[in-house]
Amino acid sequence: MTFAEEWPLMTFTLLSQLAIGLFIVLMLVKTSIGNQDSQASKAIRGGFTAVGPLTALALVFSLFHLGDPLGAPRSILNLGSSWLSREIMTAGGFFALWFVFWWLSRKGKESNALGWVTVLMGCAAVFSMASIYSSSIRPAWDNVNTYIAFFGATLAMGVLGAAGVIAFGLKGQTSAGLAKALKNMSYLGVAAVLVPLAYLPVFISGLNGGGSTAEASAQILSESMGVLAGRGVLSIAGAILLVAALNKGAKGKALSTSTVYLALALVIAGEFIGRYLFYAMGVSPMIGT
Repeated sequence: MTFAEEWPLMTFTLLSQLAIGLFIVLMLVKTSIGNQDSQASKAIRGGFTAVGPLTALALVFSLFHLGDPLGAPRSILNLGSSWLSREIMTAGGFFALWFVFWWLSRKGKESNALGWVTVLMGCAAVFSMASIYSSSIRPAWDNVNTYIAFFGATLAMGVLGAAGVIAFGLKGQTSAGLAKALKNMSYLGVAAVLVPLAYLPVFISGLNGGGSTAEASAQILSESMGVLAGRGVLSIAGAILLVAALNKGAKGKALSTSTVYLALALVIAGEFIGRYLFYAMGVSPMIGT
């Protein structure tokens, strides 16, 4: 698979996971603070609005990895046997539910129940994405690491994205309740960054004992240790910066929007590198044998 074939897939998975993660974390923050802080609620609504364009852009990129974009409607007809069909259905369903949620919010009829249904649909979409790869014949993808990496990226980017849109909406000013909620979310972001990184040695060790094709994938990762280390440094640095910024905000000080934006950029860059390596290590048995 060449990079020209990979980039639509990379862009689709990363954008859609950012959008889904953003929605999940915003729902968690919204539920945590309630409707007592009108300024915070306004900033959160602005974040929910951003989810739509991100999802729409991701869906556009998804058309390019179907081979024939005009054949997309036909791809949805195999829900019983195809994870690709399920991915299309759940990703499209997430976008449709987001639109209804957003429209009701504009009309002052916001529904938390609908929001959590949308969260579940988003989680189903990420699961379907991961299942497409984990059900493939490529040993590096047919592994629990795929689920860990995809859900880790979803939550990591979601936490950083939520902090970014809220910081933008409030110009760095946060209430005590919102600051506490964001601080708690920052720990979720740290876990989402660290767990996939911590699992990598286990994953690589399994590949080394999994036959010639798996060992070929392990070799690619071994030759990319410098890149892997850079990915880890970027992601961990971004998570640490976010925790530091939100801890400062929780103490009643102004939230540094520039620090939050930098943290978001670092984590997205780390996830981009990680996703590129994910596709690069996907050696086919026909090549590895």
